[in-house]
Amino acid sequence: MLAVPGGHALAGRASVRLAEALDHPHVGLPPTTAVHSMLHREAAALGRSFNYRVVVSSFDAALRVVGAGLGVSVVPREVSAPHTLDGRVRLVPLNEPWAQRRFAICFRRREDLNVAAGRLVDHLCSQAAQTPGA
Repeated sequence: MLAVPGGHALAGRASVRLAEALDHPHVGLPPTTAVHSMLHREAAALGRSFNYRVVVSSFDAALRVVGAGLGVSVVPREVSAPHTLDGRVRLVPLNEPWAQRRFAICFRRREDLNVAAGRLVDHLCSQAAQTPGA
């Protein structure tokens, strides 16, 4: 997802391509993060680079900076929803194949899980069943 300030030009869009997002100042994560590496690889494939206004240490911090109107940021949908409640941050889907993340829960046998792990698996599976596109 591309997180943008509420009044941003991209806020009302149904989706956005990375090439369009790169036209705007970004709030980024440190170069040591996987998301930074992925985004820079995709930007390089377009012959482009990011214009960072600020680099922060977490998605939470990035969303707060976006909410303050200082830039846009690529963030996971899963951590973004609470930041959209007051309208200062809007989420615009990234229309890119690489932006669709898949998560997997891996274990050998269900019977081998302890009670807490079994409950976690049950909870995550029930949430995934209620999430469109999951």
